[in-house]
Amino acid sequence: MAVAFSVAMFAAYRPTFISCRRIAMARARYDDQLPSRARIFEFWKDRIEGLVRPIYWGEPACWACRFHYGFKYDVKRSDASWDQILRCWDRIPLQRCHIVGRSLGGSDDVSNLFLLCRECHDRMPNTNIPEIFYEWARAQSWSRREDEKILDAMKAFGVEDAMAPDLERVLESEDYKVWSEDRRGLHWPQSNYASISSRLTPATTLGLAVYYLRLVKNHPSGNEAKAAQESTPREVQSGYLEIWPVSY
Repeated sequence: MAVAFSVAMFAAYRPTFISCRRIAMARARYDDQLPSRARIFEFWKDRIEGLVRPIYWGEPACWACRFHYGFKYDVKRSDASWDQILRCWDRIPLQRCHIVGRSLGGSDDVSNLFLLCRECHDRMPNTNIPEIFYEWARAQSWSRREDEKILDAMKAFGVEDAMAPDLERVLESEDYKVWSEDRRGLHWPQSNYASISSRLTPATTLGLAVYYLRLVKNHPSGNEAKAAQESTPREVQSGYLEIWPVSY
C-alpha cells in the first residue's frame, strides 16, 4: 500500500521534478555566460576598499562574511605570477552575485557582480540601490554565524553556563573520545552553505557531549570509564530513550 502510494505520488509530481531540473540546467547555462570570477576579481581588487573590507589576494574568500574555503584554494607561493593568482580565483567555489538584480535592471557587467558564498547570496538584499548591498555586506561575519549555530545547539540541549566546565572536561576526556568515535558522523550540508565539505555540526558535538555527561552523572558508580564501557542505557536497549535532566 505504502509502495503504491509512493509510486502514485512520484507520478503526480513528476512534471514538477522535470521542470526543476530544466530550471537548474538553464541556470547553469546562464552562469556560464557571466564574466569569470577572475575578471570580477580584477575589476574589484583596487575598488572594493571603502565599500566593504579589503580583499586578500592570496586567500580567496567570500567578500561579505569572509568565509574561507580552505588552503587548497589559496595562492601557495609568495612569488606566484598574476596568471597563477587569477587561476586560483577562478577555482574558488564562490558565486557570482548581482549587486542590483537583473529583475531590477541590473546588468551582467563586472561592476555589478560580487563574489559571495552561497549563504550570503541567499541572505543578501535585493534592491536597486547598491549602497544598501554594500552596507549589508560590511556587516556580515562568518564566525558570528558559527557562534549563533553553537548557541542554538546549546539552547536545544539545555546547556547553561554552569555546565561549561564539565562539558570542556568531557570533550577533552580520552574515555569520551573513544566512546564517541563510532557514534558521530560527518554531515554534508544539504544547502551547500559555508563549508563545501562534510563537517561535524555543532549539534553533533554538543549533543554527544551532553548525552555522555548525563550518562556518567546517572551511572551508579559515577565513574566515567565504567559509564563509557556500559554506554547503552536500558532505555535505549528497550527501544525507549529517556533524556535525563542534569541538575546544577
